[in-house]
Amino acid sequence: MVPWKKSEPENFKNAMDLLVADRGGFYFEPKVGIHDNVGEIDFSSMYPMLMLKKNISPETVSCECCSDSANRVPELGYNMCERRVGIVPKVLKLMLKKRMYYKEMRNKASDPEERRKYDQRQAAYKIILCTCFGYLGYRNARFGKVDAHIAACAFARKTLLDTSKLAERRGFEIVHGIVDSLYLKKKRATDKDFIELCREITDYTRLPISYEGRYRWIVFLPSKTHFGVPVLNRFYGVFQDGKVKVRGIELRRGDAPNIVQQCQNEVIKDLAEARNSREFAELIPDALSILRKYADRILNREVYLADLVISKQLSKDPDRYVNSVHQAIAARQLRDHGLEVMAGQTVKYIIVDADNRRPERRVLPVQLVDTESRYDVKEYLKLLVDAIYTMLSPFGFTREKLMIRILGQSQSSLN
Repeated sequence: MVPWKKSEPENFKNAMDLLVADRGGFYFEPKVGIHDNVGEIDFSSMYPMLMLKKNISPETVSCECCSDSANRVPELGYNMCERRVGIVPKVLKLMLKKRMYYKEMRNKASDPEERRKYDQRQAAYKIILCTCFGYLGYRNARFGKVDAHIAACAFARKTLLDTSKLAERRGFEIVHGIVDSLYLKKKRATDKDFIELCREITDYTRLPISYEGRYRWIVFLPSKTHFGVPVLNRFYGVFQDGKVKVRGIELRRGDAPNIVQQCQNEVIKDLAEARNSREFAELIPDALSILRKYADRILNREVYLADLVISKQLSKDPDRYVNSVHQAIAARQLRDHGLEVMAGQTVKYIIVDADNRRPERRVLPVQLVDTESRYDVKEYLKLLVDAIYTMLSPFGFTREKLMIRILGQSQSSLN
């Protein structure tokens, strides 16, 4: 029953078919800057749910028995089998049911420990369901086929487009949208307005969609290297109940040192007191004061070395790096001290002299740090400023302006 090798990895496509088919999820570029009263709606397990509802499986896409099927893949026209349920939807049905059960139990639980337990279980099923979608396109999957993966993406794109049209007909403006979620705003919109929209979307698409909440304000951030160009998943905002949500900034990254995350976290907590964009602007001077406080700690060498540790994962073995990037230098130092280091491992180090001509003296692995170790003040100031620049760049701040704020001089004088 289980094929030794799959015989049909992908249907033949000409260049035009490939151009239309080989696409991922749909997204709307975020509108960079701060926005008031934005609601977030999110499809629950969109791709697995589409795979179940549309009967998407390697053996059901372009099947030979249902060439006249009414169930067609959007944009591509592939027929979907109507005579039998595919093996993938059969498997997904139980997992989707269990995840929905655990999410419901989590929401009902009053005990924090019970809530945590149910949340972990639903999260585990979420990861498995994501893997099921990705496995459809894996070239060596025994039950995989690229066309099934393509079909799921096509149905998802159509679903998000249909959802956006429904929202616009109700007078909502799309601030951002990515694959399975939308960020919408409408003048004087209430929670009730967003909930009614979700009901209409569910009735139309036959897919469960949840209302995540309404932000007091939310800031969508631009690229660090190409100013003004929006980044799909980099933002921070505060819901009406005061809950903070951040994505893609240093606070959420595992490689940023603690001192940088602490500063950014304190700035966000201060800004979270704002009820709208006007009050947000009034609190920016407070954010700059927090930046100055942390900069003074670095300048006065009052920071524990443990709070300066940077973590980087090795993408390849240390000897295969062409450039002397910090994680490769640290890995080579560890290897020279008899420790085995290879691709995939995480290397932790502090920056001791970033501009040293000898690469081996630029960083120091945490395993070799002692009480005599010193850190590079200038480099950690740059990391600190860069983190706050990430947050305040939509409001006219540059790295140079922030450096002047904390030092009273231009950045170049640090060199």
